[in-house]
Amino acid sequence: MRPRHILFAVTGGYGHIRPTFGVLDELSARGHRISFVTSGDYVDDLAKVGARQIRHRSVFEDGVDLPEIVEQEDAEALTVSAFVNENLAMLRAAESALDDDPPDLVVYDIFPLIAGRLLAARWQRPAVCVNGGFASNEHYSVWEALSAVHGHRPIVETETFQRMMSELLPEYGIDRSPAEFWNAIEDLNVIFLPRSFQVKSDTFDDRFVFVGPSFSQGRLQPGWRPPNEDDDVLLVSLGSTFNGHPEFFRSCAQAFAGTPWHVVIVTGNGTDPKALEPLPPNVEAHQYISFMEVLRHAKAFILQGTLGATMEAVHWGCPMLFFTEYAVEARPFAERSAELGLGHVLRPEQVDGASLVSAVEDLIADDAVRGRIARMRAEARDAGGAARAAEVIDSYARRAASPSGGASGAVR
Repeated sequence: MRPRHILFAVTGGYGHIRPTFGVLDELSARGHRISFVTSGDYVDDLAKVGARQIRHRSVFEDGVDLPEIVEQEDAEALTVSAFVNENLAMLRAAESALDDDPPDLVVYDIFPLIAGRLLAARWQRPAVCVNGGFASNEHYSVWEALSAVHGHRPIVETETFQRMMSELLPEYGIDRSPAEFWNAIEDLNVIFLPRSFQVKSDTFDDRFVFVGPSFSQGRLQPGWRPPNEDDDVLLVSLGSTFNGHPEFFRSCAQAFAGTPWHVVIVTGNGTDPKALEPLPPNVEAHQYISFMEVLRHAKAFILQGTLGATMEAVHWGCPMLFFTEYAVEARPFAERSAELGLGHVLRPEQVDGASLVSAVEDLIADDAVRGRIARMRAEARDAGGAARAAEVIDSYARRAASPSGGASGAVR
């Protein structure tokens, strides 16, 4: 098969981009040319896995702040508007860069699904949806779950979405209602989860391929090490968005002062690590550090429960404490992890001194949690990861290019 030009359209942020790195590695090794449209500066990271970045300017770089939006009285309309406008920014950047060199296949992440589907329709190309979160079908919608935790209506039912999409779809010759466009399902959907992790997994047919977490070889290399090999390591993070809570990080640092634990705090861009100083000698804080490097050594992980971080913990067999007080959007994922017994829930009143230490020690003493993590880890590894994802995408591209066709975008 001749090499193909493949476009990946993925939301900015390492939590969305990282799962694709291993797939890009594999597809590049097969000779395919990869363009990758996203916000932020990932030129060097993407070049390492054989992809060229097409950068778009995100609405979140122009003053839109999600943690502030969700607190507003009109949060529902503001959130939907930001979501659609972010898709439009990606859409226009890809059109400008690739109209004279259109890809043979469009691969899009679940969050820029509007951009991905419209690009496939514009260029009359087949499309694949990749997803590091829960998949959606006729029986389960992750979008409805995410809207519900905010007390909002499903996106597709909002006036903002209906109005914006009714204006946009005719521009691409799509004679479908906004709801029909939104609810369409691609013939191939690659999910970076083990099948058993998926909600209502028995309702997902062969359009959905559950490959488990996907890592590039570079992500699996050792890096950070604890000061002493015998240290019990605890990793603490509030993720990449709702992380402006220095008081939480300080409480974690002080709780473990003078204990045998070595604590690694990852603050993200919402908290300056210097604001936590002075730190106890057994605590270190970073704005960014690879979770994978730390989890290789960690005995426990305090996190909000988003699935990228959860799957990294599963990969290393690390039990988790789920704390969703600041990020309700993580609750559907954290609740599923807790339901599957992969960790414990950390309550707000436990984030204090001895209570927090006890919560961590109770977690690591739970043999049942460790057993379930080990089984999920084995299933994840058997699912095939990046290599299987690349294989099914490559096969789909071949089928689409054959004289008989048989592959197309969901909204063509």
